[in-house]
Amino acid sequence: MRKLLFTLLILAGSLWACEKETNENVSPLDDQKAANSARGNVLSAAEKTVADAMGSLISLEQFNTMTEAYQKKVSPKETRAVAYGATVVDALLSQKGCVGIRCYLAKDALGRTTVVLIGVDKNGNDIKSSSVGRTTSDTYAAGDGPLCPRECTGK
Repeated sequence: MRKLLFTLLILAGSLWACEKETNENVSPLDDQKAANSARGNVLSAAEKTVADAMGSLISLEQFNTMTEAYQKKVSPKETRAVAYGATVVDALLSQKGCVGIRCYLAKDALGRTTVVLIGVDKNGNDIKSSSVGRTTSDTYAAGDGPLCPRECTGK
């Protein structure tokens, strides 16, 4: 009995270790694809090809190098970042035909530099009512994200 209990304990530990190792090998993109599939936003093969070509994940080292190069050239009062929450990004991505997001530099009502977001279709077009024959009620863009350095807490 003791030998059986010990064997079961070893087996359970091995299975747990394998499961943990398997979960560690899942990329963030795979996690996102699973989430998109769960909410019904499954891309066609053509849409997936276009979406996969829209940028890539970069290392934090690359991120730091790129942002530091920009920030060295602008005044400390200039916008350095704009944040958008997952609900806003998800709403853009959940639009019919949306395969990605395009970011535009813009000026807000106070004249401050900001970034606005709009969905992109498989043809590389912004998803606007005028470009894809949609009504404005089912087409979204994103704006009014908190600006950094003025309104950010994580920087």
